[in-house]
Amino acid sequence: MKFRALRAYREDGKRQSRWIEESLDKLDAGEVVIRTRYAAINYKDARAVQGVGSVITRYPCIPGIEMSGTVVSSTVPAFREGDKVAVGGGRVFGMGHDGGFSEVVRAPAEWVAKIPEGFDEYDVVGMGIAAYTAAVAVEAMQHHGVTPDKGPILVTGATGGCSSFAIDMLAGLGYTVVASTGKKDATDYLRAIGAAEVIGRDDIAPGDRPLEDQRWAGVIDAVGGKPLDQALRTMKQKGVVCPYGNAAGESFTTSIYPFILRQVVLAGVNANHTVPQRGRAWMRMARGGDLRPRHADLICKTIAFDDLPAHCARLIESGERGRAVVRVS
Repeated sequence: MKFRALRAYREDGKRQSRWIEESLDKLDAGEVVIRTRYAAINYKDARAVQGVGSVITRYPCIPGIEMSGTVVSSTVPAFREGDKVAVGGGRVFGMGHDGGFSEVVRAPAEWVAKIPEGFDEYDVVGMGIAAYTAAVAVEAMQHHGVTPDKGPILVTGATGGCSSFAIDMLAGLGYTVVASTGKKDATDYLRAIGAAEVIGRDDIAPGDRPLEDQRWAGVIDAVGGKPLDQALRTMKQKGVVCPYGNAAGESFTTSIYPFILRQVVLAGVNANHTVPQRGRAWMRMARGGDLRPRHADLICKTIAFDDLPAHCARLIESGERGRAVVRVS
């Protein structure tokens, strides 16, 4: 069996990806062989393809941490030829084990899940780990008692895939959402998916005092760094901040005052679960669920397999609005 794949290499001290003709016996081991139909492009995937950072833990490797398709063969009874399945999440697939940017995937059975009722091959990847991360963050805020009547919710890095889904979900639940972005041309898009207000990156806090005016009942933070510090200093009493990204920096500086004087909760979000591990938040995203994105058609776009490297380059260089799904076959 011959098929096309995008494989990442480290050669002469450089990390780069290139198209190759691959064969099944060259893929990493697994009990389930899948013909790929769709694969998602996450920021992590773009970094892997472009050789940025340390996403890939073993070279050579095929990137792509999320895919869906049809079972070709299986050595375990849980899966049969023709089953519609998805693979995604975890800390290995597409990073230390050949991933989804390939016309054929081979994966361990414990990473594979039949596509559940309420999803199809496209939206299980189109929403994928981006929407799932947003859903886990929304659930965390709800768990800590943040209801729509408590005040506005700030979402940073608003045009990214995770944040776009968070805006959509929160607005659908009745929250007033304020979207923060550095993209001046994104206002119409952000309002279309549910933002009541759009502000710039530097407009989260009015000054540099340890505590500023109370503005946010909750924050879903995709960027870290300075915006996270600004958000903490402008939280309402018993507000909840849910960070899950580091686009603006891996560290931030703040004081103890938001936590002891306003009882702010910093509730970190890690939604790096394989599809079989996803629970209540995932099923709330199914058709009819209260966290089903209402504007996935605006957030997601589909690109051709050939366009994958170019899209990854744009995502790293300047960011891309929403989320891209690759039509592999």
